[in-house]
Amino acid sequence: MNFQYGGKRLFARPIHTAYICMLIVMTSYANMDYVSKMKYNRDKDLVFVYKPDGIWNEREYCHEVHHLEQMVPFAISAIEDKSLYNRDDGILTVYDMNEHEELRFYNEDKYWNMDLKDEFLN
Repeated sequence: MNFQYGGKRLFARPIHTAYICMLIVMTSYANMDYVSKMKYNRDKDLVFVYKPDGIWNEREYCHEVHHLEQMVPFAISAIEDKSLYNRDDGILTVYDMNEHEELRFYNEDKYWNMDLKDEFLN
């Protein structure tokens, strides 16, 4: 074994393995706060929200409707055309005051049942 190969085994391979593991962990946590599906119960006092969990899984979360509050969009930049939060097809943020958790919905009409969207936002 020569000096270069020994250095590669001692430093380069473990650093590369740690880097790949860090990338896998970062991609598993990327964009996991968006809601993929939402359902009401029969009385419309509970909302069942499906959010991604891991890379391929989804998990169901239950929230009470009277604890949900629509957040005021904050200014992302000085140019309003670049902001995703102020457009009709942007992002809608809803805050659960009981569990202190933010839910992000797509605001575009094709993702919503129009009869229930007005009721949910009110």
